[in-house]
Amino acid sequence: MARAVNPSTRRYRSQLRAEQAQDTRRRILEAATRLFVANGYAGTTVSAVAAEAGVVPETIYGTLGGKRGLLEGVIDTTIVAYRGPLLDAEHEPSGRRAKIDRLATAQERLRAWAEFACEVLAHTSPIHALIRGAADSEPFAVELLERLLCERLADITESMRRYAAGSLRAGLSVEQAGERACALMSPEMHHLLTVGLGWTPEQHREWLCQLIVAELLGPP
Repeated sequence: MARAVNPSTRRYRSQLRAEQAQDTRRRILEAATRLFVANGYAGTTVSAVAAEAGVVPETIYGTLGGKRGLLEGVIDTTIVAYRGPLLDAEHEPSGRRAKIDRLATAQERLRAWAEFACEVLAHTSPIHALIRGAADSEPFAVELLERLLCERLADITESMRRYAAGSLRAGLSVEQAGERACALMSPEMHHLLTVGLGWTPEQHREWLCQLIVAELLGPP
């Protein structure tokens, strides 16, 4: 007769398998991010990612479903993950948004928000460039770009409402302010200035912070 497995042992083994699966997924997505950024979407293969991550290609197909799943996973661990600190809940007093809320003036709040947005752009702009490259040949990547733009505009408009409503330039609605900020803070603009023109992160941050305040709030 087979010996019964202790329930605590079963839970331990199940937890261990889950942790191993998470670690494998993390290694795959880290490898995919490196290769996608270095070689582009078209220049990266599932086999190359598997070799970089130390797994067999079948593991990637079983875990993420292939090359498209790799790109979507990279987006989730970069662009989507970085939205959290910008959108942290009001009940989290140590969150970035809560700290910005406590600043006294709209100028201070907008500048602090723009500074953090620059940090996010520095990490996510290469991924946006990757998606734009994939969109040249992959219809699903075009849909991803459209979805991310809609999400970014909604997030930025909500930030305008939260940080600057009542202090905007005369005649400028919250929605219009959101559209202008979305254009100024776009990954495309960040890529043009920092990659195309060679601006430093400090130059980009100072330019954006000054322009956001001047464009949306006007003279003090």
